[in-house]
Amino acid sequence: MTISLPLPLSKRLGSRARRLIQAGAVAVLATTTIGNSCLLAGTDGNSTSIRVEDVSAKVSVSDSRSSGGHRLGVTVDFGVAPGWHIYGEPLPPEYTPTKVKFDSDLIQGQSLKFPAPTPLRFEALDQTFPVYHGSFKVVGNVVLKPKLSPGNYKLAGTIEFQECNDSMCKIPQSVRFELPLAIETAAPKT
Repeated sequence: MTISLPLPLSKRLGSRARRLIQAGAVAVLATTTIGNSCLLAGTDGNSTSIRVEDVSAKVSVSDSRSSGGHRLGVTVDFGVAPGWHIYGEPLPPEYTPTKVKFDSDLIQGQSLKFPAPTPLRFEALDQTFPVYHGSFKVVGNVVLKPKLSPGNYKLAGTIEFQECNDSMCKIPQSVRFELPLAIETAAPKT
């Protein structure tokens, strides 16, 4: 199996990382280039990590095995490089707030709580916006649909954000993630 890497990505990776990816030796869930940005996502069972330029996120679930109708705990650990921020809510419609959305194919519902954003004043705009910077954690849960057949699935979703500093904003990002999830037969109620 041969995997070709886009030129901007292949220049950013060392030769050993390129060989591992090309050999299929690592679990790379997404590889793409967005302008000059680089996205790599990998999984280690109950969590997956993504990185796009100066923003990283690690999505974790409480268990990689469950059954229909059960609730799984979720945490998303964000990291934003010094000098940069991503937006919280509420925001005017022309800005992109940070969001985590799980796909609805396996999920009956989700409840995620973001920490309170920090107000940041932009004198040039004469406005204050809610932002996140540094490290912060989102916590909550997802509830699986009740009638899922046993088998191996991918618990997938999207992280949306817009990375900015005091003088510019980069293009809004919508980054996909996947976590392996084994659905087992529910134990009979006694």
